[in-house]
Amino acid sequence: MINHLNHGLDEVGTAAPDASCPTILVIDDDSTVRQSLEILLETYGFQVSLARNGKQGLAAFRRIDPDLVLTDIIMPVQDGIETILTIRRERPDARILAMSGSGPVGNSDYVAIAAKLGADAALAKPFAGNELIDAVRALIAVDRWPFLEARAA
Repeated sequence: MINHLNHGLDEVGTAAPDASCPTILVIDDDSTVRQSLEILLETYGFQVSLARNGKQGLAAFRRIDPDLVLTDIIMPVQDGIETILTIRRERPDARILAMSGSGPVGNSDYVAIAAKLGADAALAKPFAGNELIDAVRALIAVDRWPFLEARAA
């Protein structure tokens, strides 16, 4: 399970772009999950941008053109399914990792639906930090960022 660390950030954040590191856009309505993912991903050298829902996520996606989008499925304002479908229409080559906790029909149904509708991979919450990092590494071109391969050990 992801350690839920809180370092006080509750605003939608956008990391400064850095061409030497891959950028990951995290879209999740739970501030604790966003913050935990931000800390974990930054620890592994990724640039991280945050959004609270799919609508804010799409605005950030268009602004920063991330290397990977990590999106929750069940969110208010705009859910992850609609977000995935919009990203696929606008940029078919975008890399998307969907995640979902338990819902009315169980988390495995949501992640399976997300995968069928365009996510490149999907994780059911809760998941271990190493599961997420392994999934991220599988989706991001390691040859473009050699440091990722070195940290994989």
